[in-house]
Amino acid sequence: MSASNPPRKRLLGFAICLAAAWLAAPVRADDQDSPLSFGVLNQQSPARTAQRWNPILKYLSDATGLRFQLKMGPTVRETDAMMGRGEFDLAFTNHNFAREYDGVYKVIARWAGKPIYGAIAVPADSSIKTLKDLAGKRVAFPSKEAFVAYAVPMVALRAAKVRVDEVLAGNQEGALAQLRARQVDAAAVNSRYLTQYAAQNALPYREIFSSEGYAELPVIVHPRLPRAEVEVIQKALLAMKTDPKAAAALEASGAPGFEPAGERDYDNVRAIYRRIAE
Repeated sequence: MSASNPPRKRLLGFAICLAAAWLAAPVRADDQDSPLSFGVLNQQSPARTAQRWNPILKYLSDATGLRFQLKMGPTVRETDAMMGRGEFDLAFTNHNFAREYDGVYKVIARWAGKPIYGAIAVPADSSIKTLKDLAGKRVAFPSKEAFVAYAVPMVALRAAKVRVDEVLAGNQEGALAQLRARQVDAAAVNSRYLTQYAAQNALPYREIFSSEGYAELPVIVHPRLPRAEVEVIQKALLAMKTDPKAAAALEASGAPGFEPAGERDYDNVRAIYRRIAE
């Protein structure tokens, strides 16, 4: 599957999934105000995104008394454009550190856990051993907008002076599905999604590239939100790891909770965005 406009059935399916997510998402307590829009980067399908984030947003609603609405575009590019237009009050993404978006939204927390790595994986029995062996090969990427799964590995491939046949799969799952089906020779993905997908789908693989670590994706906030409101949301996010009331939401979403984070934690992300733009 290459990067082309999705057929009508896929768009209809997306609309149905996202409509279900919006209906299930909690809404703001004050009926005179709109719910806070919470944008989420397209790493998974809309249905899986809703499955992961609706329990988190429900907990935040209960903990803060605010209303939240899950939002995302049908593609990464459209979700980024929504962020660029300021359509999200909060978002879960690291694309805000690209030069065209940097400096508006501010980091208030990050997904808990170890740093994430960009990885290029091949089937376990592949003859490909190094980046040089990928010259002219078909390599699946989620999209050109993906940070750790496109910008990071592409910087490495350019440094190795290797050109590949880029296959854009739409999201991380799509890239790994193409690898599993042997439609591509390799897949560039987020290391966390690689291990999760491989375990869930019995995918034997071998990594031929692994990047330096980057802080997990942050939760960012638009400056229009009142400081007091931001502080309440931040406090609720950071409390999820230890609050017994959050246990059910974390289990339902498969999330590890959130940890403190700041702008400086993402300086190496900004550096990659500068290099990929050269």
